[in-house]
Amino acid sequence: MAQKLSLKFNQSKFSDLVSKLKDLTGIEDVIKIKFDSNHMILYSVLSNEQQVSALKAYMVSTKDYIDNFTKEETFDFIITSASKFVKNIQFFNTENQIKFDMIYKPLPEDDNLMHIRSAQLSNGKLKISCVGGEQFKIREVNKNFIDTRLNPKNCRWSFKVSSSDFSDVKKLSSINEEKTLNINVQDGKVTFNEISKWELEVDTIKSSNQHLVFGKKYLSNINLDDEFVNFNIFDTFILVKDKESNLMLSFEQNFDTED
Repeated sequence: MAQKLSLKFNQSKFSDLVSKLKDLTGIEDVIKIKFDSNHMILYSVLSNEQQVSALKAYMVSTKDYIDNFTKEETFDFIITSASKFVKNIQFFNTENQIKFDMIYKPLPEDDNLMHIRSAQLSNGKLKISCVGGEQFKIREVNKNFIDTRLNPKNCRWSFKVSSSDFSDVKKLSSINEEKTLNINVQDGKVTFNEISKWELEVDTIKSSNQHLVFGKKYLSNINLDDEFVNFNIFDTFILVKDKESNLMLSFEQNFDTED
């Protein structure tokens, strides 16, 4: 049987929530918000039946974003046409209290997982409604997946790029029309480059020579809030991790050449 729940967003954090959701629309136009009394995971995945091409997930404290959530169960809110939804909720004035009213049902296979069937955000003047998407619309990602699969300690090798250097990489990449750029390691020197166009040295590490191909369109999904951007290289993907987010990108090719 469907049930109702009325929550309130933290006014001081609502703009930050909208900013995170907008960032996720750069991955795919379907977003899931998964939350319990402790953690809220906001994520988007680009994938096919075989593999995940790109995933970005924010994991934050639920109480920082929702003021009055006390349920023991986990709630799933799947937003389809997410870019339009985000554009709509940007019209809310955060000086007024924003309510989050929902209708939900437990999943048949798991009584502790609540599927939000419809939701309405309102502030007394503006109302934005959304029909919750079906579970098959997006792959499942949970805290255990983030803590284990996306653990930097399990990477093969890593390097870091200063925020200023990475800002230059983004600017240089925007000049040319190619869809990819290269990450090379040669004699320990890590460079970003586009062949015969530009090359920028960003770090020095201990590693065999490496060559990765990186999709330019995901550069905008890398946060520059810290002093350095940390790249962790696994067997089949790159992980860019910061305090709140995990960006997982399958690289198109990987060539290892031992010296």
